[in-house]
Amino acid sequence: MIEIGQVEQLLAVSKYGTLSKAAEALHISQPALSRAMQKLEEELQVPIFDREKNRITLNATGKVAVDYAQKVLFSANDMIARVREYNRMTHTISIGACAPCTFMGFSTLCRKDI
Repeated sequence: MIEIGQVEQLLAVSKYGTLSKAAEALHISQPALSRAMQKLEEELQVPIFDREKNRITLNATGKVAVDYAQKVLFSANDMIARVREYNRMTHTISIGACAPCTFMGFSTLCRKDI
């Protein structure tokens, strides 16, 4: 199964153009990022990079993978935001009040004994 971290890493490789720059931006080692991208290719069961001596670039399939990765990451972030918002809404108490009275009825305008 593809992990969200791999999706984020693929997008970083696409954005920065090289594994070393992407690894630096992600604060991980270049070999760790290289292994993650190899694992992603294994998960997808297709090559997404063209490898040359000391160089790796996205191939056409990789560019399609990047397009989907952007959608997946957007959807994952949207899911997180919506679930958190739903949770917040289920734990929120709404209190209504009529002006000029204050919340706890301490206003002198609301006191009946004056």
